[in-house]
Amino acid sequence: MDHCAFCLHRPEPLLCRWEGDLRLEAADGPRRLLGVFSPQGESLLHFVELGGETRTWPDGDGLTRAVTVYNRSSLPMDWVGVEPSEAIQPGSLRIEGQLAEAPELPGLAAGGQALLTWHESAGTAPQTIGLRYRYTFAGEIREDACPI
Repeated sequence: MDHCAFCLHRPEPLLCRWEGDLRLEAADGPRRLLGVFSPQGESLLHFVELGGETRTWPDGDGLTRAVTVYNRSSLPMDWVGVEPSEAIQPGSLRIEGQLAEAPELPGLAAGGQALLTWHESAGTAPQTIGLRYRYTFAGEIREDACPI
């Protein structure tokens, strides 16, 4: 404000000072906006969002499930796990076409995606698929989860 009709005192600028970094964390459902603002350096602003798509189709004696995991973040993920894993028949899990022991990705690049497929036995109850993930922001390791 540069003028005021009712002020008894002349307007003066408001001076703010802080020491250390100012941190921002805003959440909208599974999406996160993270920021670190430093008075003497560069500021960081990142978006974190993981998502996915699941498809199933009958396959003779059971069900085949395909899950595509999308990293829509501006940060790479250090680790991503798909859950629940109890319904996966042993020896049927593939990540990007390669046999795997567990439905886990050791990392996922920013903007990247990965395809996981597996076979489930007939009579397995339908399950909601979710993602657990870990990432590093400003030197801090964070974990979160979201449904697909």
